[in-house]
Amino acid sequence: MVYLISLILLLLPAYLIRFSILGIPTTLLEVLIYFIFIYGLYQARQAGFRKIPPKIFLPVGFLIIALTASVVIAPDKRVALGEFKGFFIDPILVFWLIYQFVKSKDISKLFIVLILSGTLVAIYTIFQKILGQTTPDGRVIGLFGYSPNYVALFLAPIAVMLTTYSFRLTAEKKNYWLLAVGGLLLALNLLAIYFSGSRGGILAIFGGLAIFALIHFWSWIRQRISSQIILVILILMAIYTSWTFLKPDFTVSQESGGRVATSNNLRWQIWQTSLELGGKHPILGVGLGNFQDSFDELTRDRGNFPEYITPMALTPHNIFLMFWLSTGLLGLASFIWILFGFYQQAVKHYRSNPTAVVLVAVMSTMVIYGLVEASIWKNDLSIIFWVMWGLVWVTDNANLKVQNAK
Repeated sequence: MVYLISLILLLLPAYLIRFSILGIPTTLLEVLIYFIFIYGLYQARQAGFRKIPPKIFLPVGFLIIALTASVVIAPDKRVALGEFKGFFIDPILVFWLIYQFVKSKDISKLFIVLILSGTLVAIYTIFQKILGQTTPDGRVIGLFGYSPNYVALFLAPIAVMLTTYSFRLTAEKKNYWLLAVGGLLLALNLLAIYFSGSRGGILAIFGGLAIFALIHFWSWIRQRISSQIILVILILMAIYTSWTFLKPDFTVSQESGGRVATSNNLRWQIWQTSLELGGKHPILGVGLGNFQDSFDELTRDRGNFPEYITPMALTPHNIFLMFWLSTGLLGLASFIWILFGFYQQAVKHYRSNPTAVVLVAVMSTMVIYGLVEASIWKNDLSIIFWVMWGLVWVTDNANLKVQNAK
């Protein structure tokens, strides 16, 4: 089963191959997940189902309830069901497969497959740049189409996984060839992200690596600096860096301003309008798959919105706003609960299982990126998110077995 799960991760971009079965839209990735899930049910029945504890199924269950309610209130049920299926049901099935069949010794296989998938996407992006297949401002859209940010959204967590996993393997095995290979693959990923022109991707990578370094070297750091001073320094650095990257400049117009100024301005205006939209629909949100239509309805008579801002407002450009507006307060609370459970389990075992630190770094990259993009509101990114959520429980179970053996 581990190899079949690995096949899903290797073929994450296969969601781009779309077709319909009996009039129901689907993708090659989705069909692959369903076949492997059905086979997994058969295998689990033969071997015995692994019990899922309340700390896992409760937040997921409440999220599914919120998503179901969001489908019910959504004006376009077809779009809502498509997002429900592609962004949540499919990834949760992958999570179940991981929880049922993956063991601690298998995690490295899944890491390697994800890194390979990212490397192939990076190489494709670099070739696009070489061939001059770019947007008018020189950015590369890559394999995913529509937005260059999709390249960075996919590659940023994988780049952090590659860096931290290579570092851990090198420290463990003392094999510096691994570090050299990891460095080469990382260079390809970073070059592709650079060609995408995504500043959010770079910020997320630095954030994920900073969190990895902080956890990995925490004991050494605490011997030299008090925890309070470290915390204050980190908060100030995060605020300064974020403001430097994201500060708006409303003195420039859409036509005269550079991409950095105008893209920041767009985000701030989308955030402000999203908060306004949330104020009008605070409990249930606007319904799954209905954000842009609701945004358009609210702003269609406002200057510059129909021409410049609304076309860019596919999401609120913030994962927490996206959960609130799309799934209501229950969906947002469930998402935060899932994140809390993830970090609680990972931090609990980071000393006894170094893999947990890698998982924290990758998840943190996605969360940091989620401050400026809806980072898991996409087929492939949602699966990566739920893979991290699944693997943290694999490491947890492995540590519990070691403790029980003692």
